[in-house]
Amino acid sequence: MSIFELFKTKSLGRAVAEAVLIMFGVLAALAVQSWWDGKVEREVLLSHLTAVQDELHEAQASIVENLRRSGLTVDRTHSVLTMLADTQTEAMPDSFLKIVGEMYSIDGPGIPLSAYDAFVSSGSLRLVKDKALRAKFAEYRNAIGHAQKVNQTLWIVYYELQVPFLNKYFVLSEFNWSIKREDAFGDRIGSSGEIPKAREAANWEAINTLEFWNLVYDWRIAYGDQINSVTKVQGLCQQLDNLLQAEIERLGR
Repeated sequence: MSIFELFKTKSLGRAVAEAVLIMFGVLAALAVQSWWDGKVEREVLLSHLTAVQDELHEAQASIVENLRRSGLTVDRTHSVLTMLADTQTEAMPDSFLKIVGEMYSIDGPGIPLSAYDAFVSSGSLRLVKDKALRAKFAEYRNAIGHAQKVNQTLWIVYYELQVPFLNKYFVLSEFNWSIKREDAFGDRIGSSGEIPKAREAANWEAINTLEFWNLVYDWRIAYGDQINSVTKVQGLCQQLDNLLQAEIERLGR
C-alpha cells in the first residue's frame, strides 16, 4: 500500500469517527433538551393542576353553603304553601308575611373558575395525557355552565313572574324597588320593596288565590332545578378532585 493510500484510509476513518461523534453529540444534546423541555412542562402542568385542585376545594365549600341556603328557601316555600292550604285568610298566622319576605332570596352557585380558565387559556390542558381526567374536566365545566343558566332562569322567574304580583299586592309604597333591602341571609338583593310587616298592609283577597299559590309553587320548582344542577356539579367536583389528586401524585414522583 502506498503512502497516499494509507493517508487516505486514515483520513476517511478519522472523518467517519468525527461524524459519528458529531451525530452522538447532536443526539445527546437533543435528548438533554427534550428532557429539560419535559421537566419544564411537567412543572408547569403540576403548578396548574395544584391551583385547579385548590380552587375545587373552594368550590366544594361554596356548593355546600349554596345548597344549605337553597334548601332553606325551598323549606320556606313549603311553609307558605302549607299556610295557604291549611289556613283561612282571616286566621293567617302573623309569621306568614315574614316567611314570604324571606322566601324571595336568590343565591347563585358562586363556583370559582379563575384557576381553571387560566389553565385552559395557557394551553396546558394539552399536556394532560389521562383521557379520563380530560373528559372529567369537560364534563365539570359543562355542568357549571348549565348551573349558571339555571340560576339565570331563576332570576327570570323572579323578575317576570313574581315581582309584578309582589309589587301589586305586597309592597308598602308605590315607589317600587328598594335596592337597599337585604334578604334573610343579610345579602343585598334587588327586590320589590319591603314585604309589609303589618297584616292590614297586605291584600289578603289577592294573596289567598290560585294565582299566588301557582307563583309560590313555580318558585319552589325553579329553586329545585337549581338545587339539582348544583348537586350534579358537587358530585363532579368530587370526582374531578380524586382524579386530580392521582395525577398530581404521579407528576410529583
